[in-house]
Amino acid sequence: MNKYISVSKEGIRALQRTFKVKGKEICERCVKNALAYRTDNELARKIRFAAVRHHMGCTYYVIPEGEFFFDSDSCWHAVYPNRAEIYLDKQTGEGTVYDPKGNVVARYDHVTLSQINEIKNMAKTL
Repeated sequence: MNKYISVSKEGIRALQRTFKVKGKEICERCVKNALAYRTDNELARKIRFAAVRHHMGCTYYVIPEGEFFFDSDSCWHAVYPNRAEIYLDKQTGEGTVYDPKGNVVARYDHVTLSQINEIKNMAKTL
């Protein structure tokens, strides 16, 4: 899973002026590498912190496509691009996987957090 911090051009320019190395402003590439988590040194961590705290930076995560819903009945519903679906009920602990045609592929009782990745991978491969 990749992540990055989105900041306006003015914010990037302000970050360049804020952080200096040997008395000189850092370059735009240095700021962009820090915001894209390509570097993980002390300066990059400071840049990311300042971007979020002072320049209205927003952290985005790049994840595989899918829709996830949490309804008022304490159910978790996931729909994947291949139209496979997962229903997890928090109250009963039951989990059900449906294929693209709506047929039940698998049922689980007392689903644990460690099982969710296995269930997701199975739904993605249908």
